[in-house]
Amino acid sequence: MRLCYSNLACPDWSFERTVEAVAAYGFDGLEIRLFDGEVVTPAISAPARRRAEAALRSSGVAVAALDTSLRLSEGRRPFLEGVAAMAEIAAQWGAPLMRVFGGPLPAAHLEREAALEEAGAVLVQAAPVASRHGVAIALETHDDFSSAHLVARVMQMAGGAVGAVYDSHHPHRMGEPPSEVLDVLGPHVWHVHAKDARRLPGEDSWQLVPLGEGEVPVREMVGLLSARGYQGWLSLEFEKKWHPELAPPDVALRPQAELLRAWVAGR
Repeated sequence: MRLCYSNLACPDWSFERTVEAVAAYGFDGLEIRLFDGEVVTPAISAPARRRAEAALRSSGVAVAALDTSLRLSEGRRPFLEGVAAMAEIAAQWGAPLMRVFGGPLPAAHLEREAALEEAGAVLVQAAPVASRHGVAIALETHDDFSSAHLVARVMQMAGGAVGAVYDSHHPHRMGEPPSEVLDVLGPHVWHVHAKDARRLPGEDSWQLVPLGEGEVPVREMVGLLSARGYQGWLSLEFEKKWHPELAPPDVALRPQAELLRAWVAGR
């Protein structure tokens, strides 16, 4: 496994500084969600795209993934247009993978089943759009698609055209231990987010915390990934962009990288 971090951890840093932090804090690569603290969208300017490309090229830093905000629930045409635009950016920055979300699902059973079938059909169309740029698509265990079983169903409908991003937190929220998630998703896990949290009073209320300080079985997940021969990226997703109460990156990144390396080594 190679270690990267999502630059959600450093919303106050320039893009260049997020690139420099890869080596400085003990990582092997970068997962891109932000540019100069703002979420990357198809509307990012050409000068900004060139700046990011230059920073990555001059540093030699590997890009693990480009995290998009695209949701299958947005509808076929907007999703496909978004995939085309974001895959072009991913290719320019050297990202082999782009993350997408499922989004919300209808509550009623028949409408829900129809939405899942549509999600699979859209991904069948989206995969070759991205692959024309040399980029693959992975659906994250997130939002109404937090269950690994649901993500596996959609991937099956998509005929293996896409992979999965296994986010450690969300399947745990659904009562799915790492062994179950990996059994269900198997070799279709193309990227992994390491994130910890503790449960708060209230319905599905959580507080994000540094690795090892919550209840999410991240260490168990890493051990199982190692035992099963996973050779993809293991990404620290420390979401300070959305949770400003979290520690600053110059405090939080290095110790969590060291902890992940220890877990990968079985210590």
